[in-house]
Parts: sequence; C-alpha cells; structure tokens
Amino acid sequence: MPPTTMTAASAFLNRTTSRPGFQPITRAWKRYLQLLEEKPLITKSLSAGAIGVAGDIIAQRIDSPSEHKKWDPKRTLRLGVYGMLIGAPLTHGWYKILDRRIGGGMDMATSLKKVAMDQLLAAAPFTALFFVCNSYMEGCTRPQIQERLQSNLWPTLKANWAVWPAALAINFRFVPLKCRVLVVNILGLGWGTYLSMVQHREHAHKKTHLPDPYPPDSLPVPFYPPGNVKEQ
Repeated sequence: MPPTTMTAASAFLNRTTSRPGFQPITRAWKRYLQLLEEKPLITKSLSAGAIGVAGDIIAQRIDSPSEHKKWDPKRTLRLGVYGMLIGAPLTHGWYKILDRRIGGGMDMATSLKKVAMDQLLAAAPFTALFFVCNSYMEGCTRPQIQERLQSNLWPTLKANWAVWPAALAINFRFVPLKCRVLVVNILGLGWGTYLSMVQHREHAHKKTHLPDPYPPDSLPVPFYPPGNVKEQ
C-alpha cells in the first residue's frame, strides 16, 4: 500500500476510534494485538476455535431453519476443537514456512508466489484433513471416512479455488504475518459454515454430496458439434 494511502487510512482510523463509542473496541483490539505478540499460537488457536463454533452455529441454523430441531452442541464442539487444536496451529506453522521459503516481503510478486504455493501444496491435504478429523470425531468408520473423501474432496477443492486465491492474495499483500491467521479465520467464517454443512448434510443412501460449483451444463458450448463434420 502506498505511504500516502497508509497515512490517510491511519488518520481516518484514529479519528474514528477516538470517539467514545469506539473506545472499548479500540482497547480490545490493542489488547488482542498485544496477545498476538506475547502468546501468538494460543491467541490464534482460541480465535480459530471461537470462529469455528460460530460457523457451525450458523450452518446448523441454515440447515435446520425449523425451531423444532434442537441445536447439536457436540457437533459445534467438534468444529471448535478442530479449529483450535488443528486448524490454527497448522495455518500458523504453514505461514511461517512460507515466509522462510519465499520471503517476508509484502510486494505483489512475493504474495502471488505464496498464494500459488499455498494452493498447490496445502489446499488439498488441509481440506482432506478437515473431513478426516471431523469424521473420526463423529465416530465414523474407515470406509465411511473414505466415502466422504471420495464424495466431497474434489468438489470442495474446486469451490476453494473459486474463493481463496483472491482472498489469500489480499492477505499476503496487505496483512502483517501476526494477523494473517486471524484474517483467514474471519474470512473463513463463511467457508467454515460451508464446510460444516458439507460435513454433516445427510442424503439418501447415507451419502454426502457437495453441489459442483462448475456443473457440466455451465461449460461453454463447443464451437463444432461432436462427431465428424464434412466440409461443404
């Protein structure tokens, strides 16, 4: 971000947060940044757990709008535990690896290299790990876990590639390292809601299928019809 833009943004932020109504938020934010410096992994893990809980509550509300169906606290707990004990530590460590391998710069070239490395090397195993861990905590058998992976991994990855590259490019380009996991978690609130719905959605024959974000009928119509075309 250019210096003039950063100066203007900082001035606007200072004017806004100096108002009495924003002071509690400002104090909480400063305390959070202090905790990120003092205890980065614990702070990021607790944040991820809280956001995982929020995402599942939203998912359950969307999946079951009827007030007659009870909220499943065990399901919410599983998502929170995963975000706190697995998701955040993995992301924290992975971002440190990216900074060591590619560099800590926030220029466009470095940011795009990190996005490419993240999507090529981390997206598939991290997504698979989500399904495996949550299915295991549900008590699913190995064949059931394999079935969920076969049904959901590839469509989920395609949905991931439609959403996350642009979000990560902004994150790597403009957000300091210590705040990147928080930004990913906040942006991932909707993504976590989506994954929770996929993980727990029930269909006939006990299969869970995620709608393909690129269905066949959305593909461009070929210029030539199939089969041999005779020259006139």
